[in-house]
Amino acid sequence: MAVLLFLFLQAHAIYAAGPGDIRLDDKIESLKKAGVGPVIYPHAAHEKLYKCADCHPKIFKDKHGANDISMKRNMDGQFCGSPNCHNSPKAFPLYNCARCHTNVRAAR
Repeated sequence: MAVLLFLFLQAHAIYAAGPGDIRLDDKIESLKKAGVGPVIYPHAAHEKLYKCADCHPKIFKDKHGANDISMKRNMDGQFCGSPNCHNSPKAFPLYNCARCHTNVRAAR
């Protein structure tokens, strides 16, 4: 029973943001320090624009928790900051924090 509850809570934490959305909050202390909330990644919206093979496994591994995503890595051209994603003219730039992060505080 405890295992089922754990699996349910894990699935709920991942998809709690809405149908097709993925909540990225595994680095919560770093997010707090930066003054931003978790990222709500709109997977369903990306699925309408791209094929799975455009991102998986080239940019993102297909396993929950297998991608150690951070803003530093994004800014260095990995993950969402890939030259084909938010480090290109195709999409809004990475420094537009409120487009991905929740609860963005004003700059100090």
